[in-house]
Amino acid sequence: MNKKFRLVFILILLVFTSACSLQSLFGGSGKDQARTYYDTLDLSTPEEAVKTFTEAFQKEDFMTVYMVLDQSTQFRLNQYLRMLDYHSLIQFEDREDLEEIFDDVACISDGLGSGEHSCGDMWYIFDEMMLSAKKNDALLIDLSGEVEVIETEDSETESDEDAMDVITTVEGIDGEVVFRMVESNEGRWRVYQVILEDGDEEMRPWSVPNEDE
Repeated sequence: MNKKFRLVFILILLVFTSACSLQSLFGGSGKDQARTYYDTLDLSTPEEAVKTFTEAFQKEDFMTVYMVLDQSTQFRLNQYLRMLDYHSLIQFEDREDLEEIFDDVACISDGLGSGEHSCGDMWYIFDEMMLSAKKNDALLIDLSGEVEVIETEDSETESDEDAMDVITTVEGIDGEVVFRMVESNEGRWRVYQVILEDGDEEMRPWSVPNEDE
């Protein structure tokens, strides 16, 4: 009887141990474990969020770049596209230059319903447009170079919302580059806009100098 009891106990212990191992391997449902890809992004401080943002940019992972942008800035991007205001997203001189970029954007070149994802997914269109702009040297701001944080200071958005400015230098860009950061309701830091020296702060997310002034 004792021998059978010990055997059953060992089997139960093995099953329990295996279950715990599988839970750990496949993510489990622990309180501190990330549930989604977005939850894995380090947005714990303004500086860490800038690091996450720029590292994604350097890897040409513009989907992640989009996800780190503040929600109001994402909404602004959607407005740009609906109003065909492409100058606020990328730089180009004429329609021919713009068409070269659009050739790589399946939703535009091949029509709605084309491409790997839904053309209603803003992050997908943004990713394709930024990737094409990078290939065609049409980025308003290129954050591919090494980024060094100088300091962080209190700031505010154009709507007087509290913000933090992470002041940096970026290899390949003259002058300081300011990442204006806002905190979400969940306590995560997001990029409100990226500001070049003398940049037009009414432009989001890429605040570059206004050539008309």
